[in-house]
Amino acid sequence: MIRALFALTVAALAATVLIIPVLEPTETDPVSAIDPPPVAVCPVEEGSGRSTTVGIASSVNGEGRLTAFAGGGPVGSTQFSTGASGSATVALADVAALGTAAGLAELPGPQSAAGSLLLGTESVAVESCVATPVQQTLLAGGATVSDEQYQIHLMNPYAGEALVDLIVQSESGLETAPMLRGISVPSRSSSLIDLSEVLPGRETLSITVEAVSGSVMASGRYGVGVDVALWHSVAPALDWYVPVPASGAAAADLVISTGVSADVEYQLDVYGPEGVVEASQEGVVPGRGVAVVSLGELGFEVASAMRVVSTQPVAVFLRTKTDAGVAITSGATAPASRWLLPAAGLAPGNTGSTVILNAGLDDATVVVTAHREQSEAEQYLVAAGTVLEVDPIEGNANAYSVKSEGSLVALFVTTTPTGTAYSIGVPIPDE
Repeated sequence: MIRALFALTVAALAATVLIIPVLEPTETDPVSAIDPPPVAVCPVEEGSGRSTTVGIASSVNGEGRLTAFAGGGPVGSTQFSTGASGSATVALADVAALGTAAGLAELPGPQSAAGSLLLGTESVAVESCVATPVQQTLLAGGATVSDEQYQIHLMNPYAGEALVDLIVQSESGLETAPMLRGISVPSRSSSLIDLSEVLPGRETLSITVEAVSGSVMASGRYGVGVDVALWHSVAPALDWYVPVPASGAAAADLVISTGVSADVEYQLDVYGPEGVVEASQEGVVPGRGVAVVSLGELGFEVASAMRVVSTQPVAVFLRTKTDAGVAITSGATAPASRWLLPAAGLAPGNTGSTVILNAGLDDATVVVTAHREQSEAEQYLVAAGTVLEVDPIEGNANAYSVKSEGSLVALFVTTTPTGTAYSIGVPIPDE
């Protein structure tokens, strides 16, 4: 039933085209979803016990630039080169001391990606930077109960002011606080909306970020105790893939949100050690709300993956929240043969893992590369319909990449003595 409705909805949505504005308004064609502009907007923080390093991964040896912006213009800039390894790092402390702000990474080419590592003495967060704006995106996974802090970071690197509405649904219903509407994000600046102050005591929050005019990129910042999670809002879609590491499976949740006003049906397929089990679970996301699926109740103790197919567009996030901290990232809307994992491997200690789903029908030989001054690669066989989790290649890296002839989805787990972070990979179109 759901798959039939899914096919019909895909056909209906195929006629819809989003016009994506370029960085400086010019008379050019809209940016294609498979040929993104070589820029990315990064959430950054410098001060208050945290520092940011931006990691860049690229398929080419080329030059780029990271510019920090605030108050209507650039406040610092530095050039980088990806070199023979196809990677580079930039410490924000070498660019500007900004507090919580945003950076614009000009990348060597379209087959490139950037990611932010936020590191504190007792916290870690990693997330890829956003390449293109979308008028309406969804964000879920945070809460404002107890000592938990939930902020929405709105970033505008463009020449004109942006006006943004946050349409927020909680367990209390549709929130009507006036400060959630008509939020001004000045040109080449960013704004931080503290939901812990605006909407305290909320356990579930489904947020639609809608650019009324102009363009913004949005990220969530969710603090539990001293740890923090960083993840960006995503455009809703009908199909999502979410790799799940073994270390977090028992405490992990899938958070499914929708901006649709009516209830949305979904189906959950599970990729486990024996392959894929279709329609393992079905459920309903309430209109404009969230549904939370506890993966610990599915009983997996090894790396796995979930596929969520829905009758109307939704967004899907992976969240692990324990006394030790919190980690959140979004899923991916489609498999690809190549993935970049920017900022993966940057955290001290070189601990963590790469989680790889083979969503195809054939076994795949997968090459995982650690990009550093002397890059190293390892080769693995991932059976069809299964998930493999591998340890980092020895020595810290600027980024990782995953490549195969198959249909893959890749996620990186960053682990430090004081925290854990999840970051979904960036798919790279075939050359």
